[in-house]
Amino acid sequence: MKGVVDRIEGEYVVVVLDEGQVINVKKQEFEDSVKEGDVVIKDIVWKVLIEETKSRKKEIEKYLDLFEE
Repeated sequence: MKGVVDRIEGEYVVVVLDEGQVINVKKQEFEDSVKEGDVVIKDIVWKVLIEETKSRKKEIEKYLDLFEE
C-alpha cells in the first residue's frame, strides 16, 4: 500500500492511498516520524519515502507558482 499523509489526528495518521481510499493508521505503526504531505508505503511497517516526498513537493510548488503570476 502506498499513499500520502493527509493529516495527523491524535494517535492516528490519515493516509490517502493512491487508489483514493482513506485509511487511519496508528502513529506507532510508522518506522519513522511522519508529517502531513509525506509519501508513505507499507512494507512490514509503514515507511516514509523521503525522496518521493521531496519530488512531489517540488511538483506542487511548480503548479502553485503558475497561480502567482
